Amino acid sequence: MSEAILCPQVGQDLTEAKVVELHVKLGDTVKRGDIVAVVESEKASFEVEAFAAGVVVQIPYKVGDTATVLEPLVVLAAPGEKLAEVKAAGPARKVPVASRAEVLAKRPVMDRKTAREAGSSALRSSPLARKTAETHGIEISSLEGSGPRGAIVLRDVEGQVTSSTRQVPLKGLSGLGAAGGLNLKRLRDGSGHPVVFIHGFGADISAWRQLGMQIKLETPLLVIDLPGHGESPDATGQGFKGLVDAVAQTLQNNEHTTFHLVGHSLGAAVATALTARRAFKALSLVLMSPAGLGPTVDDSFVASYLDARSEAALGTQMRRLVRDPANLPDAMVRATFAARQSNDLIARQRKVADAVFEGSTQLFSVQTELAAYQGPCKVILGRSDAIIPPAETAAAIPGHVALHRLDNVGHLPFAEAQPLVMRLIIETVRSASGSPTKP
Repeated sequence: MSEAILCPQVGQDLTEAKVVELHVKLGDTVKRGDIVAVVESEKASFEVEAFAAGVVVQIPYKVGDTATVLEPLVVLAAPGEKLAEVKAAGPARKVPVASRAEVLAKRPVMDRKTAREAGSSALRSSPLARKTAETHGIEISSLEGSGPRGAIVLRDVEGQVTSSTRQVPLKGLSGLGAAGGLNLKRLRDGSGHPVVFIHGFGADISAWRQLGMQIKLETPLLVIDLPGHGESPDATGQGFKGLVDAVAQTLQNNEHTTFHLVGHSLGAAVATALTARRAFKALSLVLMSPAGLGPTVDDSFVASYLDARSEAALGTQMRRLVRDPANLPDAMVRATFAARQSNDLIARQRKVADAVFEGSTQLFSVQTELAAYQGPCKVILGRSDAIIPPAETAAAIPGHVALHRLDNVGHLPFAEAQPLVMRLIIETVRSASGSPTKP
């Protein structure tokens, strides 16, 4: 039987609302609790939640249309049910959503100055906007709202997330940099030797933004896009060595020659390999779910991630990275999908995958480099990592390296156990600097 998700009454005595976002398309599978649309009026904005599950068979309005309140915005059917069958069965059963909308509409309206003086909780903002801001470590009172009467809505927060990862390039670099340089940017200023964060396969510098904005370190924080990722060009060399060469060259072009290195997955392997380069000094090393310490990788994830063409398919693959799917924000999936709209990004990442993976085998190893490194070093593994077998990695850790195995954590410890990961990074960096280790 079909179900209709209605346009909520976003304010008392209102009969219309503007459709400003649609998060589904025909054929999408919707779960109970999913946000399917955002509507706004002159009084408030509202994320429309699905109170039923099913497959989208009708979307009467498009973005920009003015919808009639308490009329269907999205019509769902049971899996396999055809649109003709839905129509033959009669009108869809309407799912009530007005009660939540009425609560939102009755909130007092303040001007922005009064709201700021009263605290961020008084600012008019939608529930999803507040949740997304919290996820990305953004103070919602710092934003300017584009919703009705200055309300802060989801697009305002996502706009800040996007712009915050596009910082001014470091001195001597301009975007892709000269002579094949990679995309190296300053996430935060500070004093002392910088901490360089290196992301994993398929990610980009935005993966580090939330951790970087919250971690209590006084040092500069730098982020770099691996070759073939984000705004970096392809590696000029061959295989894994080509990745390391490109990162090393970019770091050598910077005014610093001494770094702390933090890496995840493929980026952790690159960080480990960098410790053997003589052009600069690695003061400390933190490796999360590192590649290069065992032979196996889940080739089905790599292939399916690269082949994903819809946001829904991409989200399914990205949720394999975490133990609990709730720990992967929808905003991260949307941002990753948006970045993949670049004409050649997937092709560039496929080149990287072909260079470092063959089927389920990693074509490189950094066991020798890790065994030789004598600075402060921690390895952080999720016991539920489904991408790189944690048992293989743990077996390769030399005795002088601290190993932290986290329960109920998958391949993304910095997302699923962020407070602990930040503490471990702080301890490692400060121990190398001779500073007290308390956060």
